[in-house]
Amino acid sequence: MLRIAQARVVRIVEQRRAVQVLDVVLLNELLDSKQAMPERAVFYLPRHAEADAGCASGDVVLLNTTAVRLGLGTGGYHFVMAKLAEHSEAELYLTDWGHIVKQRYTPYQLSVDAAEEEASPWHELFCDERLTLEQTPVVIAELHSMLPVISLALQLMTPGARVVYVMPDGAALPIAFSRHVEHLRRTQTLSATVTAGQAWGGDYDTVNLHTGLLAAKHLANADVIVCLLGPGVVGTGTVLGFSGMQLAEIVHTVTLLRGIPVFVPRISFSDPRERHYGISHHTRTVLKQFTLSPALVPWPQYGDWRDGCLRNQAADDQLFARHHLVPIAVPDPAEINDLLTGYPEPVETMGRSHFVDPSPFQAAYVAAKAAARLVELRTSDGAADDGLIVLSAFYGGLLKSRGPL
Repeated sequence: MLRIAQARVVRIVEQRRAVQVLDVVLLNELLDSKQAMPERAVFYLPRHAEADAGCASGDVVLLNTTAVRLGLGTGGYHFVMAKLAEHSEAELYLTDWGHIVKQRYTPYQLSVDAAEEEASPWHELFCDERLTLEQTPVVIAELHSMLPVISLALQLMTPGARVVYVMPDGAALPIAFSRHVEHLRRTQTLSATVTAGQAWGGDYDTVNLHTGLLAAKHLANADVIVCLLGPGVVGTGTVLGFSGMQLAEIVHTVTLLRGIPVFVPRISFSDPRERHYGISHHTRTVLKQFTLSPALVPWPQYGDWRDGCLRNQAADDQLFARHHLVPIAVPDPAEINDLLTGYPEPVETMGRSHFVDPSPFQAAYVAAKAAARLVELRTSDGAADDGLIVLSAFYGGLLKSRGPL
């Protein structure tokens, strides 16, 4: 299904660095009724846009209305495909050397300045097959709502460390759609962003996840990398039909590139769906069967009956044998609230805030704590080597041997 419609812009609701939010009225509804209700649309601004490059009130635009008509979770947005008043060819995404096309062979394809391509100033760097992540911790999570907690916690625990976000292509493709990224980047909580695969619009664009992670390390000089899906993950209620399956690929890639995969378990005790109660089946499926190498999994300790529930689920899936589960006491919900005080965007998972369902945010916090400790070890002990941080069962022993977190 692909639904398109013409509409007239009636108001600019919001304008950010790379995106406009508009009120529009569909033209067919204008013909049917003078009282047509405005609907919300998103327009991705041209790169390096001039002040007048966006939409203005009265402009006629072509919309992709598919998601709204299907009732999907895009926040009720249509998406502007083009401004119809512009009859001549126009440049909407200016590049410096871009030759690599993303969203290939679709009506929405665009070329980007890929960090690896031949004309890139960094091309020779990516020709070096010895390039690795140099045992940099990579925090891996499924839900985009975890990004503020992880990033803010890392900023709190590792002042001055460079935190870089890598967005793969398992959910949203334009990074500009994320309000979290916009705010965290503007406040320098995130030092840089990288978009990998078919995702686009980061500070660095890359062809795939492997080079995306390497760009985060060697171009953006990351001390810690956060790699989680963009907004708009999907699930089908089936064993494998969910966006988070991509996390297995991320674990493998980080390991093979000699980074440290720090896996955030998706945990909730407020989700009414049985498959997401305690450890979500999304986490259990990925970790018990589809990760071919072990990950460091910071394991939340609540100090009550919830610990037994999580322990039983982990034992059923043999997670203690497959991965390095490092127990870390969760912060009080008040600490999560303090962390998010003043944060301008709603932070919710499955429609629930940290007041209603603190568990997933506490799990994200303890993962940030583990990653921060790894950053601290690298800083205090000098360059990491095989005797200090190795990509093996030493993960868990390293953290536990250095005292409680």
